[in-house]
Amino acid sequence: MKKLLIAVIAGLLVITALGCSGNKEQALDTTGTSQTELPAGHPSFDEIDGSQQPSGQPTVDAEEVMDKINTALDKKFPGEWKVSDTTLQKGDYTENGNYGIVDEVTNIYPGSMVSLFVGEERISGTITGEDGKRVLEGYPTPEAVGQTMDTGKASIVSAGSIGSTNYQKVYLPIKSGDKTVAVLTISIAQ
Repeated sequence: MKKLLIAVIAGLLVITALGCSGNKEQALDTTGTSQTELPAGHPSFDEIDGSQQPSGQPTVDAEEVMDKINTALDKKFPGEWKVSDTTLQKGDYTENGNYGIVDEVTNIYPGSMVSLFVGEERISGTITGEDGKRVLEGYPTPEAVGQTMDTGKASIVSAGSIGSTNYQKVYLPIKSGDKTVAVLTISIAQ
C-alpha cells in the first residue's frame, strides 16, 4: 500500500513537473540551465515562513520531527555522520546512490517527499521520474537549504499543495559534532 501511495504521488509530481498547469516556474540546475518546469505551488518551492501558517492547517514541530527521524536513523544506520566532497555517510552506510535514509524517513512520514543536500547538491531524494529512477537534478535548491547549513537550526515553511494535499517542509541540519554537514528536507503531507 505504501509503495502504491508513493508511486501515485511520484506520478502526480511528474505530471505536474511536465507542465499540466498553465502557471509555471522554470527550474534551473546549478549551471543555470533549464531542466524541469514546476508549477507555482509545487512543494519544491517555499511560499511562506513557519510563523505565517494558513488558518486551519495543522503545523508540525521541527524539534519533534528531528528527534523522531534521528532516533530511527540512529537505530537503522548506527554511527556518526561523515561527508567527503559530496558523499554522505552514516557509520559504514553511504547514502549516495542507495536511498536508504530518505526511504526510511518516508516510512516514518508516509506520503512525504524527502531530499538530502550536501551543500547545494541534492545527493538523494524520494521523487522518481517516469523511468522509475530517482530525480536528483533539475529542481531548484531552496534558499532555506543554505540558511540551514549556515545556522545549523531546523526550520519549517509552508511548501504549497498538490491537489487537496497541503505540505509543510521541514529543513533539518545533519550534524557531525557541532558542524552541519548536510541538510535533510522533508515535505510532510498535512
